[in-house]
Amino acid sequence: MHSLTQEIRNFSRANLRKQRTRVTTLTGRRIIETWRGACLHMEEEEGEAAPGGGFVQDLSADLQVGVVKPWLLLGSQDAAHDLETMRKHKVT
Repeated sequence: MHSLTQEIRNFSRANLRKQRTRVTTLTGRRIIETWRGACLHMEEEEGEAAPGGGFVQDLSADLQVGVVKPWLLLGSQDAAHDLETMRKHKVT
């Protein structure tokens, strides 16, 4: 069995997937953030600014669980409080 320390030492940024984050400001302006090398690149999204405030409240439960390793799961508190999700991942 590998230890978490060994997993961290063997970590490679090349194995990570590229991510884009959409940020909506208080004024409704939309900005796309991406990492290029070691720099954060920001560009304004095309289209009209969203009307009203810049935040959308998401009240839906986040029940996704990521299996980092068979013995290491990553999830939200919603998933931790959902008995069916915990049974699915055999964490009871």
